[in-house]
Amino acid sequence: MDTKMPIQSHTLSSQIKHYVLDMISQQQLTPGMAVPSEVKLIEELGVSRGVIREAYRSLSALGILEIKSGKVPRVKAFDSSVLELIFGFAIASNQVSVSQILSVRQWLEIGSAGMAATNGNEEDFRQLQDEMKQIEACIFDAEKFIQHDINFHLIIARASRNPLSAILLQSLHEQLRRSIHAGLEAQSGTDAERKQIVSLHQDICDCVCAKDAEGAMKAMTNHFNTAVNSLIEKGEKANDGA
Repeated sequence: MDTKMPIQSHTLSSQIKHYVLDMISQQQLTPGMAVPSEVKLIEELGVSRGVIREAYRSLSALGILEIKSGKVPRVKAFDSSVLELIFGFAIASNQVSVSQILSVRQWLEIGSAGMAATNGNEEDFRQLQDEMKQIEACIFDAEKFIQHDINFHLIIARASRNPLSAILLQSLHEQLRRSIHAGLEAQSGTDAERKQIVSLHQDICDCVCAKDAEGAMKAMTNHFNTAVNSLIEKGEKANDGA
């Protein structure tokens, strides 16, 4: 009995890609589990190695498969890399603005703060407090501050126990890094403004660690309504004037 899959020649690679995606879904494959090798798919589907390889490369570029030389392709753990490329392209091609990304991030982080206060554990709170100390120590070093700020917000996202929160936040943070850096530099190092940034982070930290969901959401809202919006605005002006 001929079991070869009927495939139209002009969409071979695309059909192979969807065939593999359907197989992952039907067999409930999880990260680290193997998918059929190129040789096995050639035997099963009756198509060329080049077509299989093109489909697998496409799935690798989408962050779905992990492909290493000489090894069977495996399902890859979902991460933020592909979304970072998409958001980066959207900004570079003027289809999305930094302010629009900030708006999405704001709603995401307000919700994550509330969930972190509700679902976080003592280890999450310890990490958040440690990162808070680093933010305070690095407030006059823009590059270090930004990295610790990202870490701070990612800890909150992970503590929410919703994996999409951390993945979406990571991809959005990377696109905001440059504007936040420019905004910090544009503040000319004034003590009052930078101390306010530290204070706003401390309020978030205190509420999350106290498991005060309502307070955490309110503190995160204050954070965005003052410090972050100001930094982005100053960063955009600084970049426009560059």
